[in-house]
Amino acid sequence: MTQKEITINGQQYPVVFTMDTLMNFERIVSKSFFETDFKTLTDRMALIIAAVITANEKTTLTVEAMKGNNDLKAVQQIIAAYNIVAALMGEFFEVPEVVKQAEAEEQQPANEGDDKPKN
Repeated sequence: MTQKEITINGQQYPVVFTMDTLMNFERIVSKSFFETDFKTLTDRMALIIAAVITANEKTTLTVEAMKGNNDLKAVQQIIAAYNIVAALMGEFFEVPEVVKQAEAEEQQPANEGDDKPKN
């Protein structure tokens, strides 16, 4: 089990991804982990909290702490934390590197890297 750290409002929190993380997520959102596409900020925040709780049951991280000042900085911190947890999720599910690369390419804008104007 790999443990990493995320930073929220200057405070570091350990995160891990195990079967307990899946179960904690499902307890938090009251739906199946496998029915979730993690496109909403709420689902991403729930996954982060689940990963933190799995690493440390006595964590002090709250949704309010994650929301910070309800500004762009808070969103950026959540995205950065989610990316760390998602990497751990990829390790847990043993997602092949080829699939990770294909998913990254799908998320890039259609004309990124294309210097020629479209007619």
